[in-house]
Amino acid sequence: MFPLSTGIAIVAGLGLGVIGGLWAFYERRDRGEGAAARPAARHCVRCDAVYGAPRTEGSAPCPRCGHANPALRF
Repeated sequence: MFPLSTGIAIVAGLGLGVIGGLWAFYERRDRGEGAAARPAARHCVRCDAVYGAPRTEGSAPCPRCGHANPALRF
């Protein structure tokens, strides 16, 4: 067996490796065309629907009622 401190170091190293791998994956996905290809979230003020529409300048019509709504900003 190995000492407790070695086990803790191994578990911490694996955890940091997983976090680093996830960070690299999402950084690569969000660069370039990835972010532009995903739809922007929109909320209709008339019928209270939440929907996705292409990332364009201006507003997009609601699929339920047709009211034009701007993209949500977080």
